[in-house]
Amino acid sequence: MDRVRALAWFCKVVDVESISQAARTLRVSKAAVSKVLSSLEQELGVTLLHRTTRAVRPTATGRVVYTHARTVLEQMRELEAAANAEKAEPSGTLRITAPVAFGSLHLRAHIAAFIAKYPAVRIELVLTDRYIRLAEEGFDVAIRVTRSFDDEDVVAVPLARTRMIACASPEYLARAGKPRTPRDLARHPSRYTCISYAAPGVTGRLAWHFDDEAVLIDPAVRVDNSVLLCDLARSGAGIAFLLSFVCAADLANGTLIPLFPKAKTEQSTVFALYPSPGHATAKIRAFMEFLKSAYMGVGEWA
Repeated sequence: MDRVRALAWFCKVVDVESISQAARTLRVSKAAVSKVLSSLEQELGVTLLHRTTRAVRPTATGRVVYTHARTVLEQMRELEAAANAEKAEPSGTLRITAPVAFGSLHLRAHIAAFIAKYPAVRIELVLTDRYIRLAEEGFDVAIRVTRSFDDEDVVAVPLARTRMIACASPEYLARAGKPRTPRDLARHPSRYTCISYAAPGVTGRLAWHFDDEAVLIDPAVRVDNSVLLCDLARSGAGIAFLLSFVCAADLANGTLIPLFPKAKTEQSTVFALYPSPGHATAKIRAFMEFLKSAYMGVGEWA
């Protein structure tokens, strides 16, 4: 006997309170339904239904079996949906959010390669430094640069590590001199010009952390875009404190010089987030696998 089919037919009979009506809905004969129900009762060794001329209703045991059967059938539907999703070709709109700097510098090439590989997928990319909860705002994937998470129900996949680096252009250092220690930045504000990332509305001095010590600086320029901040530092505007994924290329080609390479600074991880596994569609899984492959050898910037 096909137990799943027997449980499904049993539940249908309970739902409509009639073997005849259940048979018409299932498009089978009344005799076929009755035979399956009798076989189910014999196999379980219990009576599942009270049969009268007016209606068919579950016994006390039948109600318990009905409750468990509904759970089993729902799990089977979820299993079939998951299996079909695994076979499905990624398609539809994939909504992605990322910090402005990371998206501007690191997602462009990856997204171009991804849509070339999966032409049925459409990308909607929102770059913002605002904290976004995926489920509440309808995003499929988020890139987040952080040291820890709250209790958001997501799966977090680490892509690479990044850290803060104080740096300046060779032209600026030739003009102002190179500070010997991070404390020099606060001790000699008239000599060393600091430029810094700051969220809109943030005022007062800012803390740059070196070796677990906060150095308070009063930046001459505050900007809420790390890519622009890096451009300013490269142009000789002053000393910037940048995430390494922002300035790694400039450090590698010498257009920016790290100032305190031995100092310990704040470290973060770049994560790709997606909703809990039960909500991961084919397009989400494909993009996550694509990102993991793309960042497999990165490790840590600079």
